[in-house]
Amino acid sequence: MFKAKSFEGVSVNFIGRFLYGVFLIIFSQKAFCETTYAVVGGKWFDGTDFKEATWFVDENGSLTKTKPQKVDYTFDASGKYVVPPYAEGHNHNLQNPWGIKNFGPLQIKSGVFYSVQMCSFGEKIKAQFSSLDTMDVLYASDCMTASDGHPIAFYFKDRSNPTEKEIQDGRSSLLIVDSLSDLDRVWPGIIKKSPRFLKIVLVGSENFEERHGDKKYLGVNGLNPKLVPVIVERAHQSGIPVVAHVDTAHDAMVAIKAGVDVLGHLPGYRIARNEGFDIQDYVLSDTAIALAAEQGTKLIATASVPTGHKYSEGELSEIQKIQRDNLTRLRNAGVSLLMGSDNFSGTVLREMRYLDSLDIAPREVLLKSLTMDTPKWMFPERNLGTFAEGAEGSFLVLEGNPLEDLGFLDKIYIGVKQGKMLVNDSN
Repeated sequence: MFKAKSFEGVSVNFIGRFLYGVFLIIFSQKAFCETTYAVVGGKWFDGTDFKEATWFVDENGSLTKTKPQKVDYTFDASGKYVVPPYAEGHNHNLQNPWGIKNFGPLQIKSGVFYSVQMCSFGEKIKAQFSSLDTMDVLYASDCMTASDGHPIAFYFKDRSNPTEKEIQDGRSSLLIVDSLSDLDRVWPGIIKKSPRFLKIVLVGSENFEERHGDKKYLGVNGLNPKLVPVIVERAHQSGIPVVAHVDTAHDAMVAIKAGVDVLGHLPGYRIARNEGFDIQDYVLSDTAIALAAEQGTKLIATASVPTGHKYSEGELSEIQKIQRDNLTRLRNAGVSLLMGSDNFSGTVLREMRYLDSLDIAPREVLLKSLTMDTPKWMFPERNLGTFAEGAEGSFLVLEGNPLEDLGFLDKIYIGVKQGKMLVNDSN
């Protein structure tokens, strides 16, 4: 296989201007690592446990059991544990320059090499990621919501008295759909962006008719539930998966019945009594869970969201009781859990620890979701989130066993992405 540097000093006349230009385009887009590694003596995570092995990363940034002719670096991982890099399935902290500057470095340092941003705000933002030297970040198409829907209120300085300009600024940054004609209007823009998925918003949909247009709910509503099946069908016809922001159990049922691919939240991360809801409104029905399992609907729980709010001990206990019940029944039914935190100022490791504290699944199942299932969902076309011959040479070497102590998730000896060293505390 040619390497990019093979063209240095080659005369243009030798291969012809046309072929030279073609080859430069091809090879400038290929991520050649040209650095090889050996990681010896470590124990590697296989999805259930850690097994001792030696792996090499070849000059193409791929894993191999065959020792390359030249090994540039050898890491003694004796007594250390190796996992694929962490994946964040739901966040909003890399959607603008301020967020990228303040929270981007933390992700890499913490071993989060893959991230899903649930809204999109321009191609210039996207262009800063998904290279050999950076995180790989996926963006949804701009969030689709109602004209008075979530998250418009995030643009209000005073949520009880927003200005008309704030309202319009919020609407202009989102995909506003109140009718089928609105859907027709925004759809060409969605197709043009070719998003990896579409994010739709449902909040309190059982009360949509009475809430829609009521200033009290300006910025906290969601889509008309009657439109959701049409939106999902149109997205699927265009090959676009759909992720649904849901709040209540009714929202989840609407989304599941419509055939969404992923629930972006687990109902029960809050109890909105100020909006007329109570505990029972967040408990998923057995019917909804069975249908989700049958259809292969996945879940990004973001269950740790309450830890970012000031809840009393009693309020948090109520929330956690609902979460345990929902998560246990979902898991028993076989609904796949992806890892995502919605943790704007932190990382997905908050979600990992929170789910572990709820004791809803063995720790190895949660670790597999964090390091294998979630990145594979994000990038189904890539050979990542696994340790196998020819897989991407991406991994984190941890100082201890995270199945015994989750604190070791933060203690990264080295972190490699496709053969590129991104984290190095080995010195």
